[in-house]
Formats: sequence, C-alpha cells, structure tokens
Amino acid sequence: MANRFRLSLAAAVAALLLAAAGPAAALDLGGHDRDGTVIGLNFGSGWSKLAFTGSDGSDYETGTELAFTGGINVGWARNDNLIGSIGIYGWKESYAQNLTPISVTTFHFLGEVSWFPRGEGFWLKGGAGWGTLDVDAVLPQERVIYQKGGFTWSAGAGYEFRVADTAAIGIQYDYREVRVGQFEFLDNTVAKTHSLTCSLRFYMM
Repeated sequence: MANRFRLSLAAAVAALLLAAAGPAAALDLGGHDRDGTVIGLNFGSGWSKLAFTGSDGSDYETGTELAFTGGINVGWARNDNLIGSIGIYGWKESYAQNLTPISVTTFHFLGEVSWFPRGEGFWLKGGAGWGTLDVDAVLPQERVIYQKGGFTWSAGAGYEFRVADTAAIGIQYDYREVRVGQFEFLDNTVAKTHSLTCSLRFYMM
C-alpha cells in the first residue's frame, strides 16, 4: 500500500511538471547561445531498488522506495549543442523493514555530456563515474553500517525553457546505476535509481 501511494505521488509530480510545460514555453525570453561555464541544480522525486544475488545463488530485487533526490553539476559549453560537466547526485530513504529501521543512501559522482540536437529545448545526457551505496540498520542489539563504492553510470533526457540570456528552467528524467559487486553477504549488488526532477541552469557567459 505504501509503495502504491508513493508511486502515485511520483505520477502526480510528473503530471504537474508536464502540465507546466506548456505555459513555461511562453517564458522563452532569452537567446540560446552557450559558451562558457554552466552551473546546474535539480531536485525532485527518485524511486530506487537493489538487485543482488543471494547466498543460494538466485537473483533477487527489493521493493521500490520513493524519496527525495537532487544534485548539482558544473560544466563547460563550447557551442549550442554540447555541454561537458561534472555532477554530484544523491538519493536517501529511511523506512522500516520487518520493524527494523533502515536508511539507504546512494551517491553518484559523474562525468557527463549533455547533447542538444537542435541547440535548444530537448536534450539527451549520458555519464559515468564513481558511486557509493550506504545501508544503515538499527538492529535490536546493535547498529550496523554497510558502505561500499563502485562504478556508476547514468542516462537521461529532458527539456529546458530559456527564461533569460543566462538562465533556463526545465524538467528531466535520469536513470543511474551504481554497481558495488560483493556487498557484505550479497553478490552482484546493484542500486538502480530513477528520478524525475525540476532543473535550473545558469549560463555564465
């Protein structure tokens, strides 16, 4: 029931963002020249789950958890079509599993490239880097913290509306994976995170 409510909330957020897309197009007040430093911020909802191989050799996936996600990136634009950037993104959820309080956090440090096929509006993004998975559980007799890092990659798409010569707002979807392999008693552990966020970019020309 809780997961259905959370997924319904994510769907509602998506509907609101898409509904705002039409009026936001009227805010296209500036040009689309890109040349110099670019600073980006994004925040919204993310839903995540873990995939792993258990001690019996079988593959499993956890249920999906919905929580706040956000990030910041700094990059450089040499033309209207391409932006190269470095980004840091995080996701965290606290919940109870069989009455055990658990907190799960993922961080992603990524080198990314954003491509604007038409020089404005719609864009595609891909990246790779280093990520971490943290699990903090409060057991009856002790508190245990598991943490491990590994390779992470991302892919995403979005649309931005220029609101000034040096600023744009938008919406975006991202998928990120961090692969940590052996994670305590689990094998082939992968944290999979989807996010739907609002974005804000500053073009420091």
